[in-house]
Amino acid sequence: MKFSKYLFAVPIAVALLTGCQGEEEKTDQTSGEAGVAQEETTEGKQSMDTTDDANRTLKGIETDDSAIADLVEEARNIESYQAMVDLEALVDDESSQTLDADVKYKEGTPPSLHLKSEGEDRTISKDGETYYNNGDDWVDISESIEIEQLFHVTYKNAVIAFSDIKDEMKLTEEENQLIYTFEGESTEIFEVFESLFAAEFSAIDTSNPNNEVEVVIDKENSRIKSIQYEATGEDAEGRYELSGEVEFKSFNDIGAIQLPESVD
Repeated sequence: MKFSKYLFAVPIAVALLTGCQGEEEKTDQTSGEAGVAQEETTEGKQSMDTTDDANRTLKGIETDDSAIADLVEEARNIESYQAMVDLEALVDDESSQTLDADVKYKEGTPPSLHLKSEGEDRTISKDGETYYNNGDDWVDISESIEIEQLFHVTYKNAVIAFSDIKDEMKLTEEENQLIYTFEGESTEIFEVFESLFAAEFSAIDTSNPNNEVEVVIDKENSRIKSIQYEATGEDAEGRYELSGEVEFKSFNDIGAIQLPESVD
């Protein structure tokens, strides 16, 4: 498979796992970096069909569950935050891809973000202008990719994902937080996190993987603090894994995001 030149421009698209598991495909899979977008195949904005619910919003959550209702209501009041994301995807114990991202995110039309990976500024987007650091220069990718494709593990998407799986989870209540957990086989839960992380295992049979999930919610302010997820499974060709750790913090405490000085 081909990859965009904008390495880490799309930090959560682990699309490198879409190929078959033959030897040639393994070579192709390991030639890229985790979190890159596919090569643009048509003119105009890049299209990523990694999820069927890319346009879902908080308004689409209909619930009589008070915990979900409180979470959704609070999410509407969140204007900025920091997300720490660590993802790993593995096929046949060989094609391992990892990603760490430190993202400062501000809601808006369009949103703004400042993404760092491995300690380096990697992607900055503000007022519809988006620049990617290729290691030598800041490259303008504003016309190549939509802001929504730059970062999919947003807080709102995390709330939507949690609302989809809450009924399957066990609740442990502590003094200051609520801990929701799930352990067991579930294709539905795997698909929720495959979507949240924008991972894609399209050529692999991912039915009935084993999942381990933990979602921690701050009891006082009804905010998701962290998500931990791990899935393992096997198809006829071999073993696959998907794992992710996400921490949300600094709610409504992110300062102005600035474009790189060299492009101002």
